[in-house]
Amino acid sequence: MRVLIVHASTRGGTAGLARMIAESLANHGVDVEVGNAGDVDDPEGYDAIIVGGALYNGKWHPDATWFVQRNLPALRATNVWFFSSGPLDESARSGSLAPVPQVQELARRANVRGHMTFGGVLERRTGGFFGSLFAWGKSGDFRDPQQVAEWVELIAARIAEPRTITLPDIEPDDAGVAHRMFRRLVDAGQDDGSEDLGLDVFADEQSPSERR
Repeated sequence: MRVLIVHASTRGGTAGLARMIAESLANHGVDVEVGNAGDVDDPEGYDAIIVGGALYNGKWHPDATWFVQRNLPALRATNVWFFSSGPLDESARSGSLAPVPQVQELARRANVRGHMTFGGVLERRTGGFFGSLFAWGKSGDFRDPQQVAEWVELIAARIAEPRTITLPDIEPDDAGVAHRMFRRLVDAGQDDGSEDLGLDVFADEQSPSERR
């Protein structure tokens, strides 16, 4: 199995989470590739794609947003999970934080299988006036390796499950395009063609510890 992990961050906290996720997946025998959202051009051919973005003022990092927007067809054709990082406190450790509205809308459009919000990391910067400009928030590392491991365990168990696809909204003039897209999915064995199946976008939102 091949999994692509794409991350977007400014100070490296989300990239660190991506590496933690990759290491945990590798422990499950998964072949993992990790890349920066601004540099990955071809996300096709993977059994799953995980996209992570840092949160700033309630918005995903623009590189993560743009990656999803420009690769929607490829994302909708495979297994996709999103993760966000940002809370500079213990609030994310329960695994129950919902995605911010912007990420929730992107998740709906990409037909993702789940989302998780992880704590962020902030190193206190020094260096006079310019350093103080970035010294907002509570410094510290609020990423939880156990939370990451539990989430990855859920993903590893679901990658091999049959994938149902919901086609995007198609205008009447694009009916021929819709038919070709549907036939391509059927030929790939991703749908038996008998019905239009949906998917619970945030089925993985809670961690195993929260479910217990």
